[in-house]
Amino acid sequence: MTFSSSYPIPQGWRAHLERAVQRRDEIGAWTQLDPAAIERDVLASESESGKPLSGLSVGVKDIIDVAGFATGCGSSIQANHVAFADAAIVAMLRGAGALIFGKTATAEYAYLTPPVTRNPVDRRHSPGGSSSGSAAAVADFQVEAAIGTQTAGSIIRPASFCGIVGYKPSHGMFSLAGIKPTSRSLDCIGWMARDVSTTRSIWSALKPFTDRAPSRQPVLGICRTENWPDASPELRAALLRLASAIGASNEVALPAGLDALHHTIMKFEMCAELATERLQFADRLSQCLFQFLNDDPVSFDDYRRALESRRSIDIDAIFSNADILLTPATPGEAVEYGSTGSPMFNRVWTLLGLPCITVPFAFGSRGLPLGVQLVARHGEDERLFGAALAIEQFIRDGRLA
Repeated sequence: MTFSSSYPIPQGWRAHLERAVQRRDEIGAWTQLDPAAIERDVLASESESGKPLSGLSVGVKDIIDVAGFATGCGSSIQANHVAFADAAIVAMLRGAGALIFGKTATAEYAYLTPPVTRNPVDRRHSPGGSSSGSAAAVADFQVEAAIGTQTAGSIIRPASFCGIVGYKPSHGMFSLAGIKPTSRSLDCIGWMARDVSTTRSIWSALKPFTDRAPSRQPVLGICRTENWPDASPELRAALLRLASAIGASNEVALPAGLDALHHTIMKFEMCAELATERLQFADRLSQCLFQFLNDDPVSFDDYRRALESRRSIDIDAIFSNADILLTPATPGEAVEYGSTGSPMFNRVWTLLGLPCITVPFAFGSRGLPLGVQLVARHGEDERLFGAALAIEQFIRDGRLA
């Protein structure tokens, strides 16, 4: 089983840029792409060699500030909001030698209304969201990596739909400075690449601490979650086959009601963050977002109780018989274009602030990729990457019959 391309893989930043320009209209991954600015960045950095991410081509989700570019947030409301400085994550990437290609398309204010972006695996289907353009640009070999954000499932879901690797770090590991907030206690920065090694290399270059190597091999378990019946039969069968093949025999259960907690927290905080847009620019919001912000308001008391309930969740109990959890990344293959799909298998882990990574591991009946999501304890991102690398190699070796 392989996840290879039918066309030659571009080598080097210039080949990626040529492909990004060539395929810009066809895939719709970019809101802003400036080849001249990239050339200037290359000239400015030529004297600086030996940086860990030197020459790595990167796209940036368009809710994240890049100096000199508008931060459009997928809305006409933000069209003229030009950033005067890079967001913290962009500054860190530049400092590590990465080349910032431009801004990738996002669902409106990182919610559900999709941009024009198509899934490069099959353009009749969605790339997922809300980090739609980031996933599509990586999957279509227009960049080596792209930055996204996740408040529910906005990194893991599009990465899975597009057959690439998506990584959401432990919550709070990387600064959100310079990013349009959606829900401050849930928002997390992350990125996508075509393999686990590149994804981990970015993490190694940017992480704010020294590695503490895991002292033993991780125990693997499977967590079906309460949404398991909503996953496609082929996804369920493939995931159980993978779990059996790699020895993930321990079953892990979750407390009930976690999806409801996520909804309460996200809705209250999102309504607060988008108060200006909701009250002053309502006529320029999509119907989907307008209804979400205005229907069935969440009271502060309900919000406070939800935060208290989240704090009371026993994470140690969840990981009592497994260090790494295998769970679906999505309910199945990419949905048809016009929707970004459901984050039902991502919300819980975002709520708990746990590190997650998705690895493509199978194909559905329509020939579209399926992703397995791996989850670890907070702060155990190194262990998560180790498990992901091993599973990726297992898949590449063709050992999943």
